[in-house]
Amino acid sequence: MNRERILNSSNISLLLLSADKDIRQIRKESLKSWKLQTVFLLFFVLVGSFKSIAQNLGGLGSDQYFKIISFGEKVDLGEIDPAVSWTISNSKNNVFTSLNGNEINSFVFQDPGIYDVTYQENKSHEGECDHSAFPQKFSIKVDATKMVYDFSKISFSEKLERGRNYTDLIITVPAKITTKENSITKLPSPNMSVAGLGVSFTVEALEKEIVIGNKIQLLKYKISGVVNQETYLMFDFHDFNNQIQTYNLHQIIK
Repeated sequence: MNRERILNSSNISLLLLSADKDIRQIRKESLKSWKLQTVFLLFFVLVGSFKSIAQNLGGLGSDQYFKIISFGEKVDLGEIDPAVSWTISNSKNNVFTSLNGNEINSFVFQDPGIYDVTYQENKSHEGECDHSAFPQKFSIKVDATKMVYDFSKISFSEKLERGRNYTDLIITVPAKITTKENSITKLPSPNMSVAGLGVSFTVEALEKEIVIGNKIQLLKYKISGVVNQETYLMFDFHDFNNQIQTYNLHQIIK
């Protein structure tokens, strides 16, 4: 009887040790996963914030214009003081509009062309800061071409894996292209880039030009390089105005 009790006690101890080991392993893996997700989240938040700031500051392809957008779009100038007044004008399109504060962010630039924008900050007291958030006068170019990617149908010719050296991985994505000018027949293929931790990729558009015919175009990009560590990937597809439409791959590369 005592021998059986000793054996049972030993078996229970072994089971408890094994369970404790499993629990510690699960905790270790959970902590590792939590740390990875936190690092990736911070990385993408920082990258996304940088892109947003860069686009809001202009810098969209030409120093001549404060911003370049497509027809039917709005501009996002951030939070504007209600005391600020704006005028937007385009004589060719018979546009002259007066706005206040954030109203400029809701204004739709319906037609292509160059729009002149004036900015005035109405100060309520003398001696207030004279530094303006925007130039007193600037121009916004509204392009005749619009491009929207359909990421629900994006495809990869090979599975993405860590440590694998790719030379001809092909990414295919449909894009809807609309234009208000029949004279536009060809456009250069827009750029694409890949971001992630430990990622070293070069990207090349397989076609240098896009022939404007069918509204839906299948754009193909060749990816070369390697993913050196576990990471999530973010694919930045540019449009013809160099604005970014982002596709986030929701699986970790490992």
